[in-house]
Amino acid sequence: MHCVIRLSFVVAVMFCLTGKGNAGMIEADRNRLQQLQFQSRQTSDANTQVRIAYEVIGIYNKYKGQRGSDVARETQLNTQVRDFKRKTVVVDGVPAQGGVWEILGIVKSATGAIPEHVRQDAQNLIKSSSKALVDGLVNYLINIALAKLGLGK
Repeated sequence: MHCVIRLSFVVAVMFCLTGKGNAGMIEADRNRLQQLQFQSRQTSDANTQVRIAYEVIGIYNKYKGQRGSDVARETQLNTQVRDFKRKTVVVDGVPAQGGVWEILGIVKSATGAIPEHVRQDAQNLIKSSSKALVDGLVNYLINIALAKLGLGK
């Protein structure tokens, strides 16, 4: 009987540690998402914005499709993520040179010269589209995290 009591305490401690570890990971991801959202709103660099978007997409991929998720919203977000990935080229976590040009469908001429205003428009487009994607994903994921922690809807 004494052995059974000890074993039950060990099992209870293991259960608590496992549950707390998962909650800790969710909390850490929630904090990181808030940091990334803040950085996304502050940066004016297109390459930094793309890097932030890909990090948020990685966290989104970790939690999508889990119990309690909104299937319709995830379908919409999946489409946005797919479109964003198709339009931006990332190599080893860094936006490839010229990766933003595909968004506007611009092909360099034989001389390779692109007018400055066109280049600036392309950078502004990538910044605004990735900021919108980051905000949408972060808001969805924070609601999921709060629900998993018992604080959300």
